[in-house]
Amino acid sequence: MQLKFDTRKAVNVVLFILKSLGGKADPFRLFAILYAADLKHLAQFDSLILEDSYIAMKNGAVPFNTYSMYLQLGWDLQNGNTGTNLKEFFYINEQNYIVSIAQYDDSYISQSEAACLFEAIRENKNESFEALCKATRNLAWREADKNGEISLLSMAKESGASEELLNYISHSLGKGPALREDKAS
Repeated sequence: MQLKFDTRKAVNVVLFILKSLGGKADPFRLFAILYAADLKHLAQFDSLILEDSYIAMKNGAVPFNTYSMYLQLGWDLQNGNTGTNLKEFFYINEQNYIVSIAQYDDSYISQSEAACLFEAIRENKNESFEALCKATRNLAWREADKNGEISLLSMAKESGASEELLNYISHSLGKGPALREDKAS
C-alpha cells in the first residue's frame, strides 16, 4: 500500500498543531502528537492524516517525511540556504523549537482530521518527554522492520482499527488476511 505524502498538507497540519500549542513546540512533542492523531484517524476513519511513513527512532515513532522537513529547516538555518520555502512558515529557535510564522490554511484539514488532531493535542500537550516516549514506543514501534520502518498494518493493529481495514491493508501488502475470518469456537 503506497502512501502519497503531500508537503503542502504537512506544512498546514504542522501549523495547525503549532497554533494550538501557542505557536511553537519541540519537535518530539510535535511528532508524538502527529503519531497519536494518525492512530486515532486510522482507527476511526480508515486513513492517516498525512500519509507519512513512520520510523522507529530511539525515543519513539517519528513521521519520516515531516522529520525530513524539520531537518531541512535546520540545515537551511545553519547553511544559509534560501532554496526552500519552509522558511515562509517556520523557523527553529535557540531551544530547537519549531516556531510558526504563518497561519495554516484550513482547506488542507478535514473536520475528522481536525477532531483527531485536537484530541491528540489535548492529550499530549502537557505530557513529559518520558510519557511521550512511552506512548510512541508501542507495539507498532517494536514491530518495526530492520530499516526502522513501522508498517501501516502494525499501526492499524495498534490503533484498534476494524477487522475489515486490517484485512484490506494486509491484502494490499500481499500478506493475505490479517485476521482469520473463520473464527473457531
